Amino acid sequence: MTENSRLIVALDLKVPDKALELAREVHNEIFAIKINWPLLMVAGVGIIRELSSYGKVICDLKIADIPNTNSLITENVRENGGWGIITHTFTGSDSLSAVIDAAGDMKVFAVVSMSHPGSDQFINPVSMDLLKMAVKQKIGGVIAPGNDLAMLRKIREAGKDLIIVSPGIGAQGGNPADAIMNGSDYIIAGRSIYKSEDPLGEVRRINSAVSAVIHK
Repeated sequence: MTENSRLIVALDLKVPDKALELAREVHNEIFAIKINWPLLMVAGVGIIRELSSYGKVICDLKIADIPNTNSLITENVRENGGWGIITHTFTGSDSLSAVIDAAGDMKVFAVVSMSHPGSDQFINPVSMDLLKMAVKQKIGGVIAPGNDLAMLRKIREAGKDLIIVSPGIGAQGGNPADAIMNGSDYIIAGRSIYKSEDPLGEVRRINSAVSAVIHK
């Protein structure tokens, strides 16, 4: 993996061998790998350590439970080699604090807005409140949509020192260069890469588009 890339590849797959094969193919040209429940449910928690041999693994579990359960989930990810974890914020400051405390050296990213239309119903109206709570808990990074540039800019303006990781790139309509120019530090792409006939070529295309705006 390379620190120069701003790309996190989402392996939202249900076939462990395919996920590992894709990780092998692209790992030298991305910042990190993100996995979600579909892969974990099939492969088991050991897949985190397997994928960690290719670099940083962010577990996108969007944790949303009581503090004790949040702690147990986070500890499990940490003990199995996770580099980062994604948690919801709407369950309150005590639940968020439990994740942060249990994470140890892992990076914690808090969801303050999402990339699907339904986010407008309940999450987006309180995104700034969620962000303020996350900042108060000394969160290091947040999740904000790369396909909603107005929301992304608001979150960047309010969270100037935060790392912003943005999903919604590619299959959900977000443009990687636009997301970076409007406040994202890192972007997440999944389907546009793993459904491509040339995943490595797609990774390189995204990296090139981002590099062009960073080095203007």
